Amino acid sequence: MIPIALIFVRSKEILENLSSLLDEERLAYGQSDSKKIINLAEQKQSLLDEMNQLNEKKINILIKFDIVDRRNPTEEEFKTWLSLQDSSMDDVRLLIQECEKLLKKCKTQNNTNARILSTLQKRNKHLYELLQGHSIKNKVYTSRGSTRPISSKHTLGRA
Repeated sequence: MIPIALIFVRSKEILENLSSLLDEERLAYGQSDSKKIINLAEQKQSLLDEMNQLNEKKINILIKFDIVDRRNPTEEEFKTWLSLQDSSMDDVRLLIQECEKLLKKCKTQNNTNARILSTLQKRNKHLYELLQGHSIKNKVYTSRGSTRPISSKHTLGRA
């Protein structure tokens, strides 16, 4: 028996934790809590690092048992091999399905958070430009063809 089920059990736990962190991150964006956002980013990175280590471990086990090609191991090779196994591997199949479902959920949550963050960044940039007295109308082209704002003498800081 290949000792791969434990890897998928841990992967599932990591994905569940990651999903929870992504929910917390979305709430932290709403509260503009920068300390919490930084803390959550560190926790997410730690989970992703562990997930990468598990993936490497899985690949090494699959290579060791000659299930995938040593030079170019693919997930498809593993899934093909798994589909040919008897019912003793049903628990691994179920874990893989659960992990794939959780991974899809995490990707959706991450994309949602990325859109929220992008919106917040645009809003903050606009507010910063207003404080500096810049306006979308008051922009000129530089020698390289990009635009830069013209500063106004009537900035909020000078008022």
